[in-house]
Amino acid sequence: MKIHARGHENVRATHAKTLEITGERDITARATCVVGVGAAFDEQGLALLRGPVAVRLSAGPHLATGTAVVNPHHEVTDRLVLRRSDHASPDTFAFRSTLVASDLDPDFVTALGDPANEVTLTLTETGPRRPLVLVHRRDLPEPQGRPGLLWRTADASVDLDAARVPDEARTALADGGVIAASVSGPLEGVSQAAGAWLAEAAGQGARFEVPADATGTVPALLAAGLPLAPAVHLGRTGRRALAAPPHAELLRTAPVPVVFRAPAADLGVLAEVLAGSFEDRRIAVPDGHADLGHGVRWLPLPEAVAAVAGGQGAEEEGVFVLAPPERGAWNVDLRPLLPLLVEQGVTARTLSTVLRPFGISRRDLYDALGDAQGSQNKGRKEKK
Repeated sequence: MKIHARGHENVRATHAKTLEITGERDITARATCVVGVGAAFDEQGLALLRGPVAVRLSAGPHLATGTAVVNPHHEVTDRLVLRRSDHASPDTFAFRSTLVASDLDPDFVTALGDPANEVTLTLTETGPRRPLVLVHRRDLPEPQGRPGLLWRTADASVDLDAARVPDEARTALADGGVIAASVSGPLEGVSQAAGAWLAEAAGQGARFEVPADATGTVPALLAAGLPLAPAVHLGRTGRRALAAPPHAELLRTAPVPVVFRAPAADLGVLAEVLAGSFEDRRIAVPDGHADLGHGVRWLPLPEAVAAVAGGQGAEEEGVFVLAPPERGAWNVDLRPLLPLLVEQGVTARTLSTVLRPFGISRRDLYDALGDAQGSQNKGRKEKK
């Protein structure tokens, strides 16, 4: 993607944290991050850029290069901002930029100060780009804005009400996972085929984006391979609230996943709240990759706390899914349900993927199915 602008006599390029190209035709000397004015932005082209990008800034014979990561939550406006930090406000097109205004040499800055010079900013995706699959409900309108643009360029789509998942969507999984964006609408009561595909996608590291869910709880649960219910939703919280009743009691005893949004550094309080079971609990944390949607990785809770303590982005908010205590906390015996689900066409592999976060291993699953099969055979013999 190329953005063309012009130089301006008030370009100073002294800002040590950002670099900006603006659509405005005039700036003051206080705009120390601006390196070009009068730019026209291709909204669709910029909206489709994802992931890591190579950055190339040129004016006349002068050239500077760097790298950055496209902010998945950016909004295309009349300015394009690259930031050195991880700050991801909507007006930030890309963060973790290795090229900012103050990196330019004096001769380059002089060239940027000449209105006769054309300034070109080139942004090029650097692979690999993960396949994009749009998940939707039948008869719902296409999403607006950036999700709508992505809809029209997706590699495949999955109708949650259809009895069959397209081959293109299955290929996307085989090619290394997908990023699934769900349009607004209920996710309950999906077809058996679509439900199994969602579970398989989550098991292979899919990222999920649900534009209608500003809290991020639904995509976090989907990415964690969990059903949307039952679950406890704490909403946006923090260290003090997590340590106080009733949140602390829910974290300790809830027999279902607990979903909450908090600064990553606040996970440390769970060591006190969950004393006695802290070592045995698991939590789904953001996977750290910047791309469309929410991706997670399951970690033992002590490992997750150690990973974020004092690390980069520790103060950034994330959506976390705390798995319930191991099977001892379940007050419902799931074993009798497993053969019934298999009889309805749910594969053992899908059940294994969905139930793994609840502490039910594949061995537990096959033991339960084996016990049920043995009981059925015994019943047939008695009838004879």
